[in-house]
Amino acid sequence: MARTVNYSKRVERIKEQLDELVSELENNANAKAATKEKIKLSEIDFDNVEVVTLMQIQARISRIILEKSK
Repeated sequence: MARTVNYSKRVERIKEQLDELVSELENNANAKAATKEKIKLSEIDFDNVEVVTLMQIQARISRIILEKSK
């Protein structure tokens, strides 16, 4: 019997995780901005994040940079 995968649930879960990560990054950035310090990517622990999620983060950051550079 073939195993079925509910991809829409997986996509939703990834989107939720990505939104949580972005919110956390924004909160960290806001906290750093409040003290007038810049956040460094080296301070963020990406070691335990899956490759697919990292690629999605990269794509989202690229879109944000593109929008802000217009």
